[in-house]
Amino acid sequence: MTTTAVVPHRSVSGVWTSPDGRASLELRTDGRFVETCADLANAFTGVYVLVGESLKLFEDRGAVISGKLVDGHLSLGTP
Repeated sequence: MTTTAVVPHRSVSGVWTSPDGRASLELRTDGRFVETCADLANAFTGVYVLVGESLKLFEDRGAVISGKLVDGHLSLGTP
């Protein structure tokens, strides 16, 4: 018998922009994300999972990025 765990994902929506304005990350309520870099729209797309403050981005091409979302502040590259 196989048991599958269900992750209590929290959906959010919003757009976060880098301090220099060159990159933005949109988290959508459907569990998808879109990252725009410089003038390249949809540079990276994929799905995200947010559990508590821990965020994981699973890019459609296979990359996985970790981050935190605390009180509306997004930081990427944190375990």
